[in-house]
Amino acid sequence: MIIKQNVIFNKTDKKDYYIYIDKKNNRGIFTPYFKGSYNSFFYDFSLDKCRIFHKNAKSYSILDLSLDGKKIITISVDNVNSSNNTLKIVEIGTNKVFLELSGMYVYEAYFTANPKLIICRAKEFNRTNVFLYNIEEKKIVYSLKENTFISDGAFDEKRVMFTYPSAINNKILYQVNVLTLNDGKIQLENPNMKISSIYSVGKDFVLMESNKSIAFYSNKKIVWKVELSSVFSCEYDGGIFYLDKKIYFDNPAISKDNMENDKNLKESMILYRIDIDTGNIEYLLLPVNIQYKRFTTMFGTKIIDTTGNILDIRSGKTLTFPLKLYK
Repeated sequence: MIIKQNVIFNKTDKKDYYIYIDKKNNRGIFTPYFKGSYNSFFYDFSLDKCRIFHKNAKSYSILDLSLDGKKIITISVDNVNSSNNTLKIVEIGTNKVFLELSGMYVYEAYFTANPKLIICRAKEFNRTNVFLYNIEEKKIVYSLKENTFISDGAFDEKRVMFTYPSAINNKILYQVNVLTLNDGKIQLENPNMKISSIYSVGKDFVLMESNKSIAFYSNKKIVWKVELSSVFSCEYDGGIFYLDKKIYFDNPAISKDNMENDKNLKESMILYRIDIDTGNIEYLLLPVNIQYKRFTTMFGTKIIDTTGNILDIRSGKTLTFPLKLYK
């Protein structure tokens, strides 16, 4: 049992990168959280090679990497005063453009298991919509029931089924199958939480209510629920990732505890986690002298933070990815 501590979570700033690692194809994309502040690039870990896909590297962002690791989705703004941006699907290696879409302002876009469809959140004529777009027919083929942030929903591992929360009804999770376009919903029984985001864990889900609570949903019921206010003395700002049957809070915390017989405050950086079977809170003490930021999973038991610091959570070994070389 962890005693409630005085903790502060590191904030995301302009120097930090959103990182997505394709473990199957040994490739990854690195995109600034604050678009236009630094270069957005693609990296092939097998070849140790970096690539950018725009003449002005600070005017575009890479949003996603295809499931086969061969294509990327980019957005770019050529005119500062433009109300629209340009989305492209580009083949890595040949730079062949499979789709160029410029009639709307795209905020989010992701590949799906259906090679013909991408999922987008975009604004057109002052209206924001979330939809599945057919890149061959060049048209919207399905609109989601509610306009949610795509990142607040979750794909299954193969990106066939997309699940997202309802902002209107706390007891409903909507679903759509990208192969068939059949949709449905999951009816939750007494969730006692307003679900703001969903994370996929195999066939199960982790449900979060903003910075208030986190729950594990399995076999059509909520197995356990943790009130975050009972763990943290400040509001949690971040998401989660799943590794080795543990649900990790992706944003590390700085804990300041008065040590016995020590008038000074001792700072330590820790990464909280929850045992998926029991719902018990645990923590991992991070190596000293490194100011870690928000983490995402990498290869094996390695995780990487938004500034390129790499940590193996089993061995404790630390490495560094040279982000500064590519900014």
